Amino acid sequence: MNFEIEWVDPSLVICRTSGVASVEGYEAMMAALTAQPQFQPGVDLIVDHSSADVSALTAAEIEQIADLRARFMGNMAARAAGVVGPGSPMRYGLGRMFEAFVDVQPGTKITVFETVEEAMAWLRGTDGAPS
Repeated sequence: MNFEIEWVDPSLVICRTSGVASVEGYEAMMAALTAQPQFQPGVDLIVDHSSADVSALTAAEIEQIADLRARFMGNMAARAAGVVGPGSPMRYGLGRMFEAFVDVQPGTKITVFETVEEAMAWLRGTDGAPS
């Protein structure tokens, strides 16, 4: 799995993933993100998975990724948005499964969206409803 990290401004970072998704790939992405000095408490996070192949991920692997998120980020990114791309009920369902695993972690809020624009609007407070 490949990833890139883009700082939109000091309060917002977007991570974009591509290639075949794996637990190891997500772990590498989270390690790289949290090692950056800009990554401070309160930073909003968008993880755009719309170019990643998530079709082989199992429920157990999604739970492992949710656990990695807690281990690396804790409450650092209290609000995060996952972007799964438009028109794929399977991808949206996997995103919602991840959301459910993370919801049990105190102090975090993750919401799944189809587009980066929807995620950005939610994080910036201009639209509170996911698609």
